[in-house]
Amino acid sequence: ISLLAKNDLLIIDELGYLPMSRQSRYNLFQLVNSLYEYRSIILTTNKDFTDWGEFFHNDNVAIPIVDRIIHHSHIFMLGGESYRLKEKLTN
Repeated sequence: ISLLAKNDLLIIDELGYLPMSRQSRYNLFQLVNSLYEYRSIILTTNKDFTDWGEFFHNDNVAIPIVDRIIHHSHIFMLGGESYRLKEKLTN
């Protein structure tokens, strides 16, 4: 975690796509907590914040992570068709 926390920007792509072990969820919380207000995070996910309790298997963990992520953040909600699927259908 300390090595990742030294970077000015951390990109976490497709959070929630694959299940995480309890230790992984704990490590993610520790990482987000160490970056909070000191470094930048770009995070992509297809999960609504309201579903993070299910993803983390515990609202007591999800709420503090979401709180730290959304504080000082810019949230971009993207929608629409998959560009991968669209490209596949046109070829």
